[in-house]
Amino acid sequence: MNIETNFFFAFFLKILSPVVWVMDFVLSLYLQLLNSPGLAVIVLALTMTLVCWPLQKVGKRIEEGLSLKIAKINEELAPYKSKLKGEALFLKTEEVYKKHNYHPIKSAGLGMSFLIVLPILLSAIVLLSDHLAFVGKQFFFLADLSKPDAFFKSVNLLPFIMTGITIFDANRRFANDPQTKTRFLVIAVVLFFLVYNLPSALLLYWTTNVLISMIMGWKKAGAAVAEAC
Repeated sequence: MNIETNFFFAFFLKILSPVVWVMDFVLSLYLQLLNSPGLAVIVLALTMTLVCWPLQKVGKRIEEGLSLKIAKINEELAPYKSKLKGEALFLKTEEVYKKHNYHPIKSAGLGMSFLIVLPILLSAIVLLSDHLAFVGKQFFFLADLSKPDAFFKSVNLLPFIMTGITIFDANRRFANDPQTKTRFLVIAVVLFFLVYNLPSALLLYWTTNVLISMIMGWKKAGAAVAEAC
């Protein structure tokens, strides 16, 4: 590593250190209570998901409001896209954007619920990637939680499970929003390659987190439908 990389990494760890400390403290409690490193990781993921859920709800409201605004803008611009070209279309687009107080950079808000939990996910990487409590510890088909699961020789199963859950959830949640669905699918595929060879303890945490978030999202959607009825 060069000096700039070392400085960036140290700065990155400094920012995350409070979150890492809290997660490590909670994990230590679960390790003592449950006497199972694998189960401790699952309960840690459940705990952090529940703690972050109120903030994620705020993020999801922002995403929903932004999605509605973008849909309204696209609907308003649709007739002009076949009539206008070049600068004329650009000026009309700017006019509609100004009318709705919108700028394309605000589309980053469509990932707000993910950005809110990103520090937790990054802290999980720092904490679980080389934690001594997982060295040589087995959990069901995971032979060693400190290493990739190698379920079938060199093929790791957990990355496929995590990515499969994410894709299934994205197809369900964004069935009527192809652009957002495509964005989430791309993120899921990129994450698959990034996490493929990471320790199974970390993959177990992320997979549990994704599964719990999906279930809680379904419950919220079900409650909204029930209220509408």
